[in-house]
Amino acid sequence: MPASPRAAAPSSRLPSLTGLRFAAALLVFGVHAYSFIPVGGFAHDLGHLLLDPGDLGVSFFFVLSGFVLTWAAKGGSARPLGRFFAGRVLRIYPAYVVALALAVASKWVGDLADPVGNRMNQVNGHNLTTSLFLVQAWYPDDVTYLGINPVAWSLSCEIAFYAAFPLLLPLLRRLTGRALAGAAAFFVVLGLLMPLIAHLFVDPAYQRWFVYVLPATRAVEFALGITLALLVRSGAWRGPGLPLASALFAANYLVVNLLPHQVRDTAAVLATTALLIPAAATADLTGARSIWRHPVLVRLGDASYAFFLVHLTIVTTAMTILGRSHDYPAWQAMSLGMGFLVVSYAVALPLHRYVEAPAMRLLRRRGSRAPIPAQRSRQPEQIGVG
Repeated sequence: MPASPRAAAPSSRLPSLTGLRFAAALLVFGVHAYSFIPVGGFAHDLGHLLLDPGDLGVSFFFVLSGFVLTWAAKGGSARPLGRFFAGRVLRIYPAYVVALALAVASKWVGDLADPVGNRMNQVNGHNLTTSLFLVQAWYPDDVTYLGINPVAWSLSCEIAFYAAFPLLLPLLRRLTGRALAGAAAFFVVLGLLMPLIAHLFVDPAYQRWFVYVLPATRAVEFALGITLALLVRSGAWRGPGLPLASALFAANYLVVNLLPHQVRDTAAVLATTALLIPAAATADLTGARSIWRHPVLVRLGDASYAFFLVHLTIVTTAMTILGRSHDYPAWQAMSLGMGFLVVSYAVALPLHRYVEAPAMRLLRRRGSRAPIPAQRSRQPEQIGVG
């Protein structure tokens, strides 16, 4: 099993992680398309196998978020809390506000087509407030945490992670070698135990929220990402190469439907994610071959945050207009899914170019004057979700 390059420089570019962001975003898109495009028969069963576990892409993003933020922290430390937090908000907020406005407008269009509406993305004063301040994931009712733009609950988690990062990083970087590896194993096991903890100690009405949505719970994956980055950067990482790690993740993904629903939604691929992300980073650092480094995948990965923000709005609005009262033939359902994918990226690419990318450039300029410079590579500036 290949080792990481000794004392890897945090300025090294990691384009394979950007390519993997596209793959993870595609998983999330797949489960949402499968959920909102009715289809029966064999196509439904195949979708259940290949697409239904796609919400595990969010777990991948949370681990990746901790990894890339740690990788971008020069010298292994974070900027002062206030400056760091303001910088991360600047990074995510402009594109988020545009996507939120799009979701509000699309809800109005959807209500014209279906006056009964969808409780999942209600627009009201409470939901607007919690969405604007990105605190919706702290509320245990799904009308709130799925309010307006349902995918945004994960950004609520990210904001909490950003606040905790300058505190977590100094604690974890005190560990070295086997202690870091032990910490990574601990976080994987803790993630797997969360459904059991919820079953034993949390009211059944709130167990789904506790395991899947609550930022304090999902922070385990973020902390795992920090630990993995420290392992790779210190040269202490020992794990499989990228081809084997990718195959293990794919095999893991295909069998997760055999697991209880609570585990499947969160930690079912946590162990193989903890192999795949360091393997991809190590491949970039050593120059090993990596399909995830392909320029097309990297380009799509660059825009994956914008894609993540808008895709569900496009899918739900279109299906509200088209109707969901009957099953679509398999060819038609597949055509709709591909069409939604193309339209989502047609919206996401300009959103990334004209809103998200300028915010990133401003963040880099701010970072160049800060004690801990922002990473020059595009990849570490990406946030975990999307």
